Amino acid sequence: MSNSIAARLGKNIAAVRKASGKTQAEIAEKVEIDTVSLSRIERGIVCPSIATLDRIAKVLDKPLGRLFDSVSSGTTALADDIITMLEPLSESDRLFLLEQIRSWANRLAKKP
Repeated sequence: MSNSIAARLGKNIAAVRKASGKTQAEIAEKVEIDTVSLSRIERGIVCPSIATLDRIAKVLDKPLGRLFDSVSSGTTALADDIITMLEPLSESDRLFLLEQIRSWANRLAKKP
């Protein structure tokens, strides 16, 4: 697979799908495309339309932009999960949790 936009996008889609524990068949059915088409997208052979990307993102329950993120680490996926958990909270609760995360991150970073 080359480093083309289609290849990077396909790799991201596959990573998000696998992290969700879903098969290509499950996602393809919900997106209303065939499994072969989804496979070709994930392998970077074809670049899907924006409408198809939007449907894929919705089925995977991720923001559309997440499909364009790097998959070199799980940090982005974790950040998306945190965002999803924080959305229903009040601003003061979000700030409280942010301080807790900072405190724990600093403590763990200093751990021998």
